[in-house]
Amino acid sequence: MTKLEVTKIEEQGNGRLLFNVRAYTSEGRIEFPIGIQDLGSAALDDIAVLRSTLGFADELATAIRLRLGPQAPGR
Repeated sequence: MTKLEVTKIEEQGNGRLLFNVRAYTSEGRIEFPIGIQDLGSAALDDIAVLRSTLGFADELATAIRLRLGPQAPGR
């Protein structure tokens, strides 16, 4: 099971916030930054970061599937 950590790194100009998302998986650790617009509360900001992370994961999965090409049945 993957464990996620979300850490606020800094407040940027124009109401932007930068977070670090860290995922611990059976394959190792992955870290990446996510920038969002400040929504006014820590809970809303965390939700926005997680939604952005989910969108990124969906796009990454699609790109990987395209790169791998057609797979044989049962694989």
